[in-house]
Amino acid sequence: MQNRLQGWSKEYELGIKEIDLQHQYFFRLITRLADELKNSSDFPYQKSLFVELGLYTHFHFVSEENLMQRSGYPGLHEHNKLIDGLNKNKLLFEEGHIEAIQVIDFLKMWFISHTVKEDRKFAEYIIG
Repeated sequence: MQNRLQGWSKEYELGIKEIDLQHQYFFRLITRLADELKNSSDFPYQKSLFVELGLYTHFHFVSEENLMQRSGYPGLHEHNKLIDGLNKNKLLFEEGHIEAIQVIDFLKMWFISHTVKEDRKFAEYIIG
């Protein structure tokens, strides 16, 4: 498993079309956020990017958890860890305690770990 997002990888695909499409968008959103945070010093704009990411993250998690509930997945997991981590990193960034790259690294590592490990378990349960 790679430890950085370099580009979309088949490794991130689960074989569940709805989730795969959402993960592809999530990947593009993280990539765009990384680019914009590195290239823009417009702080209000940077903050609005975090709002966009937070809203999409919430949508994706509700959607994913609904699929898990509908299928009777016994390992239904909460996504609070990412939400808490994202909020913490966002606040630290806004207060000037961490750099944008640290937020991006957190998001990249979370995406890889969650998609390749946690969501893979769900895909195996659904697909068999």
